[in-house]
Amino acid sequence: MGELILRTLKYLIYGFGILLGLFGLSWLIFMPNSAERGAWRLQTGGAILHLTPFTVTLYTESHHSCLSNISFPAHLKIIELAEGVSIRVADGLLHFSSDGALQDLRLDKLDTLPARCVDAVPSTSTAKDVFEAVWTAMDEHYAFFDLHGVDWAARRELVPDPDTEMTDDNVTAMLLSLTEGIDDGHVHFGSAELGYDSPSNDPEWLPEDGALSRETLNAIAIANAGVSLTKTATAPVYYGLRDDGIGYIQIREMKADVPFGGNSTDEMATTFGEVLAQLADAKSLVIDIRYNPGGSDTVSFGVAGHFIAAPMPVFTKTTRFGYTQTVPFTAVLQPKGDTPVSVPVVLVTSRLTGSAAEILTLAMREIDQVVVLGEPTGGGLSDVMEFTLPNGWSLRLSNQTYLNMNGELFELVGIPPDVVVEYDTQQYIAGRDPVLEAAFAQAQALAD
Repeated sequence: MGELILRTLKYLIYGFGILLGLFGLSWLIFMPNSAERGAWRLQTGGAILHLTPFTVTLYTESHHSCLSNISFPAHLKIIELAEGVSIRVADGLLHFSSDGALQDLRLDKLDTLPARCVDAVPSTSTAKDVFEAVWTAMDEHYAFFDLHGVDWAARRELVPDPDTEMTDDNVTAMLLSLTEGIDDGHVHFGSAELGYDSPSNDPEWLPEDGALSRETLNAIAIANAGVSLTKTATAPVYYGLRDDGIGYIQIREMKADVPFGGNSTDEMATTFGEVLAQLADAKSLVIDIRYNPGGSDTVSFGVAGHFIAAPMPVFTKTTRFGYTQTVPFTAVLQPKGDTPVSVPVVLVTSRLTGSAAEILTLAMREIDQVVVLGEPTGGGLSDVMEFTLPNGWSLRLSNQTYLNMNGELFELVGIPPDVVVEYDTQQYIAGRDPVLEAAFAQAQALAD
């Protein structure tokens, strides 16, 4: 018996050694090569990526500080398969692409990692350090001071006394004063345990007591859909075909459960294609994204691409860095599936339609067969940029400006619908959904 145990242990040790050896070999193959190693600064500022044979570290950078944000083992193939991130060097630049982003990031090579790029040391930071870090990051990268009527330069006068006690409450109060008037749902500061989101442009009809949460509103919509709905396995998408021939699709978030090595765009494109196949007999479609807070821009494109036959430019975006903007990047929607869906579509939106769901709205409203119905979207289209603060907290902010192909800006004001239908709070509290009723009526009229 003892001999059997020893023999088994020996085989396990051999097996572990082989696996360890194979992993070490794969690390040698997929570690950053000589051209990739070193420090690289994002061309639009705000970040430095440092690659060594063993680690990849992201630093968030402003003129005030350069602090580490995240670090992970430098096995580039595992990073690619697990996180959807790929890194390559071409024409002297580092190209950084990630699942969910429509545009690759480009980084310039530095001679060396700046000495000021270090880990945050919360125990030695002061309230003044945190103030300066937030003020500088916002000053260099936040895109919408003018929209909110905020004189950011004047906010320097709010700098705290150097002896201000470094408590969470004091820091929160200080940063609330600093960011007062910036009602941008993409502005956030805090720790993993404690955080503050800037007030977004929520609808007036939404009760302050929380009686109508996103989850509750989605449930009310399902109860009024007039058909039993099916949920997809890999995405928060619910669908069904009504007796009157109208297909109903509710998309709760712009995200998809991605298998190891997959990407969210393809996963959503496949999932949504399967939904459309199930609704192939529909004479028109109602797509409900009223309470969708967003997610991934590429997931949005994985939906909208099913309704076009050829590539279509749908919007441009620029990134703020310093006191200028990048050259506009044009986002081009690519066809998905073998045959585009040609039936009329009613896209239903509200003030709770946010971020990547607004990107979907931007794309869909460029398609001739689509009518947008409801109320303007939330008006928070920008991507989010993140900074590490000296006390270990993080700051997130909006740094990109999206324009439709006519050059219109919808930040803060929201994307207007083609057909306006006002919301009645009491109707929803009573469990009724008159906006959805209007959407079905519109879909019926378009199909006739």
